[in-house]
Amino acid sequence: MAEVKRNDELEKLAYEYQLLQAQAQLLAQNLELLTVGKNEFEAAKATVEALKKEGKQGEILVPIGAGSFLKGALTDTERAIVSVGAGYAVEKSLDDAVKYFTARINEYSEAIARTQEALGELEKKLQELARRAQELSR
Repeated sequence: MAEVKRNDELEKLAYEYQLLQAQAQLLAQNLELLTVGKNEFEAAKATVEALKKEGKQGEILVPIGAGSFLKGALTDTERAIVSVGAGYAVEKSLDDAVKYFTARINEYSEAIARTQEALGELEKKLQELARRAQELSR
């Protein structure tokens, strides 16, 4: 009878472990996407800041996809067209674009920190479940 109860408890722990592992995997994927998004905003911010610093017109490389570029001429060094989501973009001054990018970077950083914290909590729960399963197996 005790053996049956112990096996039932082990099955329950194994099921709970699998669920938590799946959640941890989703959080890890989310963390990766958040990091990629943050990196994109950091690159955009750095580009606009460099343009502000240089402030001159000239030749640039325009990405066209697949790691390919066209040479282009930079004609406006005062304004940037910034994507604000849902397929919409707005024209902003370079200063406002930098502020926008900074705000988005901060949002991503906060989301990354929350996700890392949640992932850490799940890992603690997984360790506890593994420890309990090991004790039951003795």
